[in-house]
Amino acid sequence: MTPRPRCQSLNSFAAKELLMKGVPSCTTVHIAFITKQRMVQRSSSSCLRAVVAKYVAALAGVVALAMPRVRILTVYPAACVLGAALLAGCSSMREALPGPVGDAIRAPAPRQTVRVALVRNVPSVTLKVAGPGVLYDRVRRRAVERFATLAATCTSVGGGIVMNGRALGTSRLAIVPDMPQSLWVNSVLYRGALELVGKAGTLTAVNNLDLEEYLMGVIPRETFAAWPEAALCAQAVASRSFAVYHMRHNSNNDYDLIAPTHQLYGGASAEDPRTSKAVQDTRGEILTYNGDVLCAFFHTSCGGRTEEARLIFPDVKNSPRGVSSNFENDSPHHFWRFSVALLNCGEKLRQDGKTPGGPITGVRVLQRYPSGRVARLQFSSAHGACELSGEDCRRILGYDKLKSTLFNVAIRGDRLEFAGRGWGHGVGLCQWSSKGMADRDYTYKQIVLYFYPGADITR
Repeated sequence: MTPRPRCQSLNSFAAKELLMKGVPSCTTVHIAFITKQRMVQRSSSSCLRAVVAKYVAALAGVVALAMPRVRILTVYPAACVLGAALLAGCSSMREALPGPVGDAIRAPAPRQTVRVALVRNVPSVTLKVAGPGVLYDRVRRRAVERFATLAATCTSVGGGIVMNGRALGTSRLAIVPDMPQSLWVNSVLYRGALELVGKAGTLTAVNNLDLEEYLMGVIPRETFAAWPEAALCAQAVASRSFAVYHMRHNSNNDYDLIAPTHQLYGGASAEDPRTSKAVQDTRGEILTYNGDVLCAFFHTSCGGRTEEARLIFPDVKNSPRGVSSNFENDSPHHFWRFSVALLNCGEKLRQDGKTPGGPITGVRVLQRYPSGRVARLQFSSAHGACELSGEDCRRILGYDKLKSTLFNVAIRGDRLEFAGRGWGHGVGLCQWSSKGMADRDYTYKQIVLYFYPGADITR
């Protein structure tokens, strides 16, 4: 079931976050007032249910005293079920009760705010808020103005933010909607709030929102909503771990994650009930490795074997080993071929500052990683040679053309011919293998722990 957005929780949480980030107390008062209004509107029915639940419990106690032999088997369970049903209808109590996940009951995970850079260093950003909200100056810590709705084009002049031609006198502006799912940035609908950061005539737009709500916009972009539930849940755990890792390592920056560089993110516009359920069913679950949050990399297709993260990403020091996989035979990327003219390849190398000194006459692999992926290769000419990493070769020739570094390469005539397997860097969760495992009735926990050997799932 798709999690239902709650204005009360969102706005009270936003107030706390704004206070933590330096927004004045009047901001919190405004948001709390909105929350209070909504609570008052629902108070009569909520209180009635709570009162009825209390009397049901009292009545159960009286009956139990009169009928001691049946109270354990009959009265108490019935009272608990009826009382829980009534309290579940009470909005104030429903917020405090743990939510059902499948057949289990689990305590709600603490909320975490993630900051996602939607665009960086661009000349302008278009905004729309389909409802009321507030603009805040993050530098002077004051409310700029309140709006009923908002439609604006924002630019930056000398680092200051200009909205619809009006200079606002600040380089950091927060746009906080009162209602959930009412914020549009460059024609895409998002949850949460937005912060604009102006620097040297450019803008960076940062979406601030609850981590779980962020994931509801990530999972349908990183995988296919029609895939088995176990595969979707495995992706949710990996994406959440990846996000939390970056949140903990980028706390001093303007944002934690970059879309789409770190993870594909489509906002509320991309959400699907099936992937949202996977997020809810795994709420708060992350991977840890040797006691630390794991930077849980993932990729489209491994070609039969994954690679250890530290070999591909030198900054990562703590990572599980690679594993073999025979579950991705249905992947359309398991085998692939790519051909490029030698002249075109030479020109691309030259534009990147890597030239063999003349027309390419030879190519050979110098080093491979344990999985068979190319670590380094050499292009040579009659006058010299140049070396580059396998990942640099992918970047120069195009990630969508040279799909992975798990390849063989040779010159045939006037062309460079690649034959390879898989798509992506090959580290961590293989998405097509996770689908294959889910099709064979593996659980999402079995899938995740297979591709991150030695890791633990924690909340």
